[in-house]
Amino acid sequence: MNRPKELRTPGHGWLRLSRQVGLIVAALGLAAYFLLPAWAAPTAANYDSLRLYTEALFEVSQKYVWPKNEEDLIYGSLRGMMNSLDPDSSFLTAKEYQDYLQGPQRSPAEAGVDLIVKDGLLTAASVIDGGPAARAGLKPNDHIIKINGQMVRNLTTQEATRRFQGAPNTTFKLQVIRNGEVKPLDLTITLEPLGMNTVTAVYLDNTAAYVRIRYFNNETPVELATALNNIKQHQPPVKGIILDLRNNARGSMEEAVRSASLFLGNQQILLAKGRSPKTEQSFTGKDRDLVFKTLPPIVVLVDQGTARAAEIMAAALRDQARATLLGDKTLGLCGLTKAFPLEDGSALVMTVAQCYSPKGDKIQGKGLEPEVPGQKPQAAKAPEKKPAPEKTPAPVTSPEQDPWVQQAKELLTSGQPKPVAPKKPAS
Repeated sequence: MNRPKELRTPGHGWLRLSRQVGLIVAALGLAAYFLLPAWAAPTAANYDSLRLYTEALFEVSQKYVWPKNEEDLIYGSLRGMMNSLDPDSSFLTAKEYQDYLQGPQRSPAEAGVDLIVKDGLLTAASVIDGGPAARAGLKPNDHIIKINGQMVRNLTTQEATRRFQGAPNTTFKLQVIRNGEVKPLDLTITLEPLGMNTVTAVYLDNTAAYVRIRYFNNETPVELATALNNIKQHQPPVKGIILDLRNNARGSMEEAVRSASLFLGNQQILLAKGRSPKTEQSFTGKDRDLVFKTLPPIVVLVDQGTARAAEIMAAALRDQARATLLGDKTLGLCGLTKAFPLEDGSALVMTVAQCYSPKGDKIQGKGLEPEVPGQKPQAAKAPEKKPAPEKTPAPVTSPEQDPWVQQAKELLTSGQPKPVAPKKPAS
């Protein structure tokens, strides 16, 4: 029978680890600077926490059953710390940080899903209409527990997103848990280019224009401008616009401001507030972008998958154009992030400001509460005889068959909400 070796005393390995502890101390100090009140100074409790961390790190490095790379331990600690803050904060390795600096890169193919870490689980915040994940059966709020048979553990949102991108025709398997389902579901997704416009528009009985923004990207403001100008020229004039921002959790603050500017011109679209009052920023649209001299009545459809750019736009239209929000409460994920590089080339991406609507309502962590709740589907009556098993019906994609769209149309045709004349530009 093999006997365990005597525990090693601190030596060269521990010296290497001690040098790397400086990295975690710097990171913790940086995080504390942003997380503690502005007036707070380091206390004895702060230093006790650092000593506790160093002690735990030493115990793991010396006594865990398998030797662990010191860098893996440090990076794992940083990753866990950043994951505990919010879904948009994360730790980046040196390579990941270099990719981050290059800006968003369009992959040849993707699954069409936006991910967050919710309650410690990798979760689909939104699933893009018509994308590979949607066709495979993935739904918003599904929790992903396995990818290709491997348990999902300690993944940042950025790392998880990269696993859902790659070469066209790449296939992988997911196991997900879904509220209301007793057993986990097995799904197979094949990556494909999304390849469709982000904005589509149709007319409903020539009385209302239905505009769907599937997700936001750099082309969205241009596509939206084309759709709105076509609506402006439509005869007979429409009684209002139904803007569908449901299941839309992708997009930047800049894309949201440019898109909302088409409706609002040079009015304020967003307030961003950080820890210090000095960091407050106001984002305003441009008058030259304004499409309508008199804005038609607007109903905005939102749900639990509405986040980021879509939440910014929905809040701005509600506050500045008296748009009516219809549906379910939004996700409440809308913050401004900034990267802070560390000594070894890695970096912390941290939320440094939270989004507020033009009237000062906080979006981050709270979400937007619609004025008009979306109609809940009526429960079907139990049949007298048990029918033969059927396949799960495909989700309704036609706006003419969508109960919330029809509910919004009724609001518009009944004269609510009223049209709004945008404010005149400041002289």
